[in-house]
Amino acid sequence: MGRILHRARFAVFYGLSALFTLFMTFELFAHFLAPTPVVTDWSRGHHVHSIAHAVLTAVLIAAVAVGLHPRTCRIAGLQTLLLVSMLGLFVSVIAWQGFHNLAFPVFNFTLYGAIALILATLHPERGRLFARGDVDPRLLVIAVLGFLPLIVYAAVEVSKQLSNAEPVHSAVGHFAFMGALGVALPSLAGLAALRTEGWRLPLWSVGLAVPALGAASIVFPSEASSFGLVGGVLAIAWGATFIWVGNRREVAVIR
Repeated sequence: MGRILHRARFAVFYGLSALFTLFMTFELFAHFLAPTPVVTDWSRGHHVHSIAHAVLTAVLIAAVAVGLHPRTCRIAGLQTLLLVSMLGLFVSVIAWQGFHNLAFPVFNFTLYGAIALILATLHPERGRLFARGDVDPRLLVIAVLGFLPLIVYAAVEVSKQLSNAEPVHSAVGHFAFMGALGVALPSLAGLAALRTEGWRLPLWSVGLAVPALGAASIVFPSEASSFGLVGGVLAIAWGATFIWVGNRREVAVIR
């Protein structure tokens, strides 16, 4: 009986992981193709926000998709999903001043968080959720260097949402979303620095996500929530350095 329940739990886990991966993939493409204000009103300057949404969706897809195969089903994927969902929900609720407004991105992060909790109860490696990793001091330092400016950035974005600055953006929760992303990404860098099992996922996720936002900021330096030209260049440099340092250690260990 115990073996049957064990197999059933795994079957449900892999099934839900597959469904969530498909759902997030659909959302990734639908965000650009569906007739939403972001797509139909590009002149208002939604490029950076749209790219940021795509970046977050890609991070979540990767976090869930690694659980689709036993060889890649490592605890860092679940940790990434939980960390991004919970921090995103926390910040977006602050920005919208509560759950009374289940608008974007409160509803999205609530949904992601609920799915993350369900997957956490079914995950094959759930017993290792809080297992200690092999901390890399160099990655931790780089994570802190990224954390400081991104937290300031997040605070500015949340304040814009709270003050209803630029209603064309705040009315649809874009500043709340960017504030949530500004907190989630450096926290993900901290997770990578802890080097829990499967730590390369958060390493590459944040190492590519931040430069993607940096590139968008360089292309659209005057848009709302852009890092600006200098900030964009620094974001790309930070991401490249983070990935390089993480992989450099692996090469040294192999040698």
